[in-house]
Amino acid sequence: MKMTISYAALASACWGVAMTLVVVAPTMAQAQSAAGQMASSRYSPVQQAPTAPVGPPSAETGLKDWKIRLGAGVAYQPEYEGSDEYKVAPLPMLMVSYRDLVFLRGPMLGANAFTWTGAGPNDKLQVGPLVRYQFGRDEDDSDDLRGMGDVDGTVELGGFVTYSTGPWSAGLTVFHDVGNAHDGMTAKLSAGNRMPLAPKLMLRSEISTTWADDNYNEAFFGISAQQAARSGLARYQAQGGFKDAGITFDLDYSLTDHWGVTGRLGYKRLLGDAADSPLVADRGAADQLSTGMFFSYKF
Repeated sequence: MKMTISYAALASACWGVAMTLVVVAPTMAQAQSAAGQMASSRYSPVQQAPTAPVGPPSAETGLKDWKIRLGAGVAYQPEYEGSDEYKVAPLPMLMVSYRDLVFLRGPMLGANAFTWTGAGPNDKLQVGPLVRYQFGRDEDDSDDLRGMGDVDGTVELGGFVTYSTGPWSAGLTVFHDVGNAHDGMTAKLSAGNRMPLAPKLMLRSEISTTWADDNYNEAFFGISAQQAARSGLARYQAQGGFKDAGITFDLDYSLTDHWGVTGRLGYKRLLGDAADSPLVADRGAADQLSTGMFFSYKF
């Protein structure tokens, strides 16, 4: 049994990954805004890849402490959350981690501030802070959104707790808007499994459900009097509650020691006031499918 809290290494790693974020964030945000929900949902602390244990740095192991994966592909997904019309969008991927301390997953930056290691294989509990860019929604994304106006993208702060043992993992992730775009909060509960199918083939699966408060649901699923007049939809006030539940499957195949290809299939069902919104019930669908494929390079 082992507990690790390395604040000096954590601060150093945060600085390194933050500089990476400053350099790549504008490009990633511009590309991922098109990929939307699927790109964001891919990056989850629950399914982090195993990294090297924390220890004192050295010249020999300094470069090995960093794990970097870059990739790109295409996604097929709803035009907006709740839409029944689909689009093809680019799907970029960026994953960086440093010594199991700090990780960058696309638009999300986090740190493993506390780690407890048990006696079993991959038996680990981790807790830490998160910051991410939450993509908004443009009225031009779909004809069904005409008259609804835009929901701006924003920065969200939050935290996570994850537990893994063997091939199984579970976690809770919470975020709150600090950019005054939707002023809401979400909490996602998820559980995942990693199953080797062949020496170079891995199947990853995850089930999840998301709770959202009044402000979040009102921003994305509510319809004000002005929006109703412009869009022709009935006025609707969305309350907080469980917003969705879903399952995703990722199939990873290692082409070489560095190159890999991943296929993804996901299904999500909107729930509660999100599903009852006229944007979904009248113009869209509560059942949301997504799929995609991308190639990646591991340094």
